[in-house]
Amino acid sequence: MDHRRRPDEQTDAEAASALAALKQVTLTLSFDPGDPDSIEAALRELDARIDAAVAPFRGHPFVEAVANQIKDECRERVLQQIATGAAAGSGRKLC
Repeated sequence: MDHRRRPDEQTDAEAASALAALKQVTLTLSFDPGDPDSIEAALRELDARIDAAVAPFRGHPFVEAVANQIKDECRERVLQQIATGAAAGSGRKLC
């Protein structure tokens, strides 16, 4: 019996592993909501942490699309919370 995985099974397993890695990412960002440079640094950290979680799966189109979607959603959530004043104080879990 041949126990090797078909390419599509391996791809599915990689995607599942990447999604599991992304679920483990908890982001607590510290920044000054009144300082654009501080906000941008926090958003770069957000991107870097998500990129690090999926680094072993780089090049997998589904994984990269999901990671980019999560980054976009988190970035939007952070900016929304800043706009509404919900991000006052540092070190809050924002996404």
